[in-house]
Amino acid sequence: MFTVKTIINGVTHICEQPSISIARAGSETFADTLKLTHNSASPDFAYWLPAIYEDPEMTKALQEEELVISDRTDVLDTDAIPIIIEEYPSENFPGAGDGCRYQFIYSGDQVYVMNSNGATIEAVK
Repeated sequence: MFTVKTIINGVTHICEQPSISIARAGSETFADTLKLTHNSASPDFAYWLPAIYEDPEMTKALQEEELVISDRTDVLDTDAIPIIIEEYPSENFPGAGDGCRYQFIYSGDQVYVMNSNGATIEAVK
């Protein structure tokens, strides 16, 4: 487990995550995430869940694809430094229907990722 501490707009959030990805500006994953959230020019965070189908023909949806985006004032998505990507569990279909949570990090925000010994192994400022 990793301890992830974020300080965004003066709010500190500390949580434990089994895994975390940091998609930096210029990476393919960063560009793909901007495409996914293209309906918002100023995303703060987003949750995405994939569609899950009952049948191989994909005609009977058990879980529709879902994308929820929360906006943040005074920022643009293209100004994000990295995007933090975490696993986001499906309440209805744990494991099979899990998605991602995307946290956009902008100038002035801080992120610290610590290992199980409490040592900081990654920092974004």
